[in-house]
Amino acid sequence: MVRVLQVAESGTGGVPAFIRRVCDGLAGEHPFGIACPSNSDLVSNQPTGTAVYPIEMAHAINPISDYRAANQIRAVVEREHYDVVHLNSTKAGIIGVQLKRGLKAKTVFTPHALRSHAYPDGTLKRLLALFIEKRICAAADVVAACSSAEADGIVQAGLASREKVRIVENGVDVRQLQAPATVSREDLGIPPDAFVVGTAGRLSMQKDPATFVRAAKRIADEAPSAHFVMAGDGPLLTEMGEMIRGLGLADRFHMLGWRDDAQEVLKLFDVFLVTSRYEGGSFAILEAAGARRPIVACDSPGVGNLLKDDVTGLLAPAGDPHRVAAAVLKLRKDAKIGQRLADEAFETIAYPRRLEVMVEEWGALYRSVSEGLAQAQAVQPAQRHPA
Repeated sequence: MVRVLQVAESGTGGVPAFIRRVCDGLAGEHPFGIACPSNSDLVSNQPTGTAVYPIEMAHAINPISDYRAANQIRAVVEREHYDVVHLNSTKAGIIGVQLKRGLKAKTVFTPHALRSHAYPDGTLKRLLALFIEKRICAAADVVAACSSAEADGIVQAGLASREKVRIVENGVDVRQLQAPATVSREDLGIPPDAFVVGTAGRLSMQKDPATFVRAAKRIADEAPSAHFVMAGDGPLLTEMGEMIRGLGLADRFHMLGWRDDAQEVLKLFDVFLVTSRYEGGSFAILEAAGARRPIVACDSPGVGNLLKDDVTGLLAPAGDPHRVAAAVLKLRKDAKIGQRLADEAFETIAYPRRLEVMVEEWGALYRSVSEGLAQAQAVQPAQRHPA
């Protein structure tokens, strides 16, 4: 058995969800530990059979805090004899650069969406983000991307060589997603005959919820029955509430906050809308596809590579609420289009990326990294998903 320590600064959202699924899925095969802040969802609702080590990590770069966190994690690794340390997202990767010095355990870094995508080409912030990401990738023994698009982005940006990058695509429980919803529109205060446009995810700059709200205004002007749902919290929660009230949409919007049952909530949507500026391996898109919900998304890094316009969803330019609204209204006008897109997305996006496939491949990767055989046992999702 390979002992694996997961490291994550993110308290809610896709990263904790990813860690929970991997730990639960491999609980009988590998002993897991989790190093995360004390306010993380992974502390209050820890995965089956895991050991949790509350370690405070500053969200922004903080040399003193990062050094302290790295030393605390190193002590845990050495005391508990972990074989592999899995660094999830950029902040964990930054800590991992310091942690790596003198560490016997192998390290795996998964970006879960490259931070450098947040900034325009040529800007100082983008150059700094790329510099940091390159250092993280250089320090890690293996860089494991959660989608082929993320892997391509890593290699094309010169952050790591193709030989060092592995791909284990995110996966979802399609059986659960195909089951009837355990919540109802009535539970959420939504009229049963409403046209519901919703999303699920962290309210952050990456997800660009402002474009969702501005598109909602245009949709509401043409569709009196339209209602809008946001399941998630984050740093832009207050700002989005103010924007919604300012646009006169308060009686149409349902801000649900963080929901453990977001997969159940999205089953109630007529259209699942993704306005992200960039993604790594979007669980939200996979879940919507698994639930056979028609998807409208912004054509951004990590999204346009996954969805094909007018084949598995409708794509609009990132940050363009007019085009986003037009795509949603197209599906409202003709439900047959949405059903066609949803069926194709299920067959070609969700079903090949089932949760059990993801879990099995992570188990294989942990074993190969621990044994020093990662290069000889690279995961090749392209062979699983020839489409």
